[in-house]
Amino acid sequence: MWKRLNEVGGRVAGRTADMAGAPLAIILTAVFCAGWYLRAGAAGENTLSLILSVCSITLTQMVLNGQRRSEQALHLKMDELVYSMEGARNEVAGIEAKSTDDLEALRRSGDAAGKELRGRGVD
Repeated sequence: MWKRLNEVGGRVAGRTADMAGAPLAIILTAVFCAGWYLRAGAAGENTLSLILSVCSITLTQMVLNGQRRSEQALHLKMDELVYSMEGARNEVAGIEAKSTDDLEALRRSGDAAGKELRGRGVD
């Protein structure tokens, strides 16, 4: 049940985030705010602020969820390429989950390997 809920929620969040970024959605939001203010006046300002705040938080979470899923897919694709390349350092696959110290150690070992290859005349 949770898996199904996560799948449906992901699709809804992705589509909503895509639609919310469209120029028409921005225009409709501006028209809605102007109409609300003209109809309710200053008395409805607090209600409008509350509605817009809730919408902003919800849309931000939807966009972040979509970016996280996209980033996970991109990392998986890059890891697959690292594993499939001959001569690639397989320990760099999945480095996005490693600590800062581990990343620095991998960078230093990569710099050393690069210097060794340049010393041999390999570009």
